[in-house]
Amino acid sequence: MECLGPQCASMLLDWIKERSQSSTASQGPESPSSSSSGNRQGLLWTSLPYQDEAPTIRSADELAGAFEHLHYAVFRRYQNQLTRAERARLDNTIRNVLFKIERYVDRLEGNERKEVEHALHEVRDEVREARERAERLRLQAKRADLKLAQLGTLTPEGFEEFVAEVFEALGYEVEVVGGTGDQGADLRVKREGLLGVVQCKYQSRGVVGSPELQKFLGTIHHTRSHKGFFVTTRTFSLAAEKFVADHPIELIDGPRLVELVQDAIGPGSSREPEPVWF
Repeated sequence: MECLGPQCASMLLDWIKERSQSSTASQGPESPSSSSSGNRQGLLWTSLPYQDEAPTIRSADELAGAFEHLHYAVFRRYQNQLTRAERARLDNTIRNVLFKIERYVDRLEGNERKEVEHALHEVRDEVREARERAERLRLQAKRADLKLAQLGTLTPEGFEEFVAEVFEALGYEVEVVGGTGDQGADLRVKREGLLGVVQCKYQSRGVVGSPELQKFLGTIHHTRSHKGFFVTTRTFSLAAEKFVADHPIELIDGPRLVELVQDAIGPGSSREPEPVWF
């Protein structure tokens, strides 16, 4: 029977209540905190929401919420493009959550304390690795930014190195394969399991037309890549732009290169030193 509108919502709420009550009844008499845990399981909640304004963590459920909040804050801090104010706010959040967890650990004993300390140690490692990776990418982007100012004086080989640095700053694993036998690919790039090839075209005049992109499409298929990037210091013809509309090729010209370098550096490129938490 199809269920629509408020009647369906009412039936769903009744079912949730029934499941929650039956779960509590099957476990027998419990303390208020245990009963609360059973109800939350019935509602598919995994932990209490973290309260940033609360001065302390008072229970194991709040501790679980604090860890969830901390993992998300670390992910957002180091995996997103943020303004200076956003970075400062997240740095403060991470610092506060760590402080509260440490104070909570001081009240624990035995195996429970060891388990929480182990989880805290893993989070610290996560923060440290994310911070080091972000710093490597920031320095890579700075180097690319310096070369961008010298773009007109680069050799074709220097342009290829510059493009490799840009992709590395954007988080790609880069392998230089240019030279004889490169089959039209100057770089191989990889990120999150996806493979790509890059062709670098350094020229002072003219435009890149569709014939060159047709050859490059063959390179993409031959190398079994998911995508191709055709990078040039010049521009692309209208026919070239129409051709790539139906194929896995991204066109990157001079202005787009500038945008990519700026993306790699991130908003507020004059960054303060990273906070030392450990």
